[in-house]
Parts: sequence; structure tokens; C-alpha cells
Amino acid sequence: MKILFYFKMIFIKHLEKVIACAATGLFAVSMIQNISTISFDDKSDKDNTSNSLSIYEFMAEPNSREIEKITSLPKTEALIIKKDDKENNNEVTKKTSVTLNNDAEETKASNVYCKKTKTESNKKVNMKKTDSKKNEERESSSGNKKKSIIKKKSHKYKKTGNIIKDRLNSVELKPNKFLKGREEKILIKHLDKIIDDDMSNYEKAKACYDYIINNTYYSYGGWGNAIESVLENGFGTCTEYSYVYMAMMRYLGFNAKTVDGSTAMAAGGYGYHMWTEVKLNGTTYVFDPQVEDDMSNGKINYYRFCKTYSEVSGSYIK
Repeated sequence: MKILFYFKMIFIKHLEKVIACAATGLFAVSMIQNISTISFDDKSDKDNTSNSLSIYEFMAEPNSREIEKITSLPKTEALIIKKDDKENNNEVTKKTSVTLNNDAEETKASNVYCKKTKTESNKKVNMKKTDSKKNEERESSSGNKKKSIIKKKSHKYKKTGNIIKDRLNSVELKPNKFLKGREEKILIKHLDKIIDDDMSNYEKAKACYDYIINNTYYSYGGWGNAIESVLENGFGTCTEYSYVYMAMMRYLGFNAKTVDGSTAMAAGGYGYHMWTEVKLNGTTYVFDPQVEDDMSNGKINYYRFCKTYSEVSGSYIK
């Protein structure tokens, strides 16, 4: 009997241990099932308010502040916090994507604006270039027109059969206004008295030649201001005579200059002298109003008017 009693007692003790182990095993299985079925969807969050924490929370590092806060809270609060964090993260990502899209749009707009400004500036530059080219073409065309007009207005003359007239009339006049100030005013004043635009080259050259001879007498004292001495005061030497005639011829457009050398004297021999040379079609001609004045005796014979050196051979030494 005692043996049976002891056997029962041992069986009961072992049975309690087996039951306890089975209970703990069932509890562990239920816990594992609950952990695996936890989800973070909106529906499961509403239904599973009493569920335990997810396996991700168990695997989180213990140093994380948010995980520490979550583990200290109840299960339902922890799930809500996790959901809020996800929503906040989604909002942040949305905001960042919106800002990035806005930045991209702004950069596109700025690039478009830059392209527009570049194209506009290029158009302006091209317009300026085209305008300058058009102006140059217009100027060149106007220049060509002017040149053609000048060619149309080329010098023409009729031969008269008179050697002196044809020599002077055959050249085209190119005025050379080289004087300044008072001298120029005096010269122009006297030229206006004797010169007319309708006059021929020969008539202009002869009018100046006659004017000096008829209004000037030979006398010293006009050095340094030949224009005023001859035209205003009416006296001078060969130097003043020749200089004033040269100035008149240049202003009219003849290629004239003064030359000094020696001339044949009436009493014999040669003496110092100055006269005027005019080049016509490559040939040099002598104009000497002072000697002409001496030889005139009240009448101008034009012995030294538009003569070649061969025509007055022996009269001048340069």
C-alpha cells in the first residue's frame, strides 16, 4: 500500500510539471502567432488594439530614443506613434518632392528666360549688324552715285583755235584754299570783284592777270604781306606780283607756284627775278605780271602770259 501511495505522489508531481510545460508551450505559440499577424495598415490598427509589439521593434537598437519611448508605452500607443511617424515621413517626402519640382520648374523657367534674353540680344545684334550693313551699302551706293555724278560733270571745253585759250580751257579746275585769316578775306574780296562762275578758265586767268597789272605799280616796302600790299595798297615788287597772282590762280583751281631765278634786263644782262609757273596737262607755262607791266606802256600785250620756256627762250634762268 505504501508503495502505491508513493507512486501516486511521484506521478502527480510529474503530471503538474508536464501540464505547466504544456501551458507555457501553448502560451509561446499564441505569442508567436500574434506577433506574426501584426500589420500597420489602417484596418488592422483599428482592430488589433490589444496586440503586442512588432518584431521590428524587438530588433531595433536599444540606443534609439524613439524606440525607447515606444517600448515604454503600451502596445496600442506604440502602434499609433509608428503610424504617425510614417505619415510625417510621407508628408516630408511629399513636401521635398514638391519643393524639388518647384525648383526644377524655376530652373526651367530661368533657362527659358535666359534663352529668350540671349535670342533677343542676338536678334538686336543681328539687327544692328544688318542696319550697319544697309547704311554702308547706302553710303557706298551714294558714294558711287556721287562719283558717277562727278564723272558726268567732267570738264568739257570747245576748242577755239586760239592756242592760249585752248591751253587754259583744257584743264579741270581744283581749288586750293591755302590762305587763312585776313589774307584770305582780302583775296576773296578782290576775286569776287573780277570773277564770275560763267567765265571760262582762260577768262578767269586773264582777268586776274589784268587786275594786278592795272592796279599795281612797282615799289618796295611790301615784304611780309604781299596780299595786302598789292590788292589793298596797290604796290609791290616782282616778289609781291608773282605771289598774289599765284594765290589767285590756286583759289581758282589752277596748279600754280612761284619760282625765283634770273630774267633778262632791258639794259642787258640778267637780274634777280621771281615769277609764276602754272602746270597745264603736264606742261609748265610762264606767267609774269610784273615784267608784263613793265613792257605794257599802258597796253597789255601778253608777252609773258601762258608761255612755254621755249616760247620765251633766253628770258629766264632758273
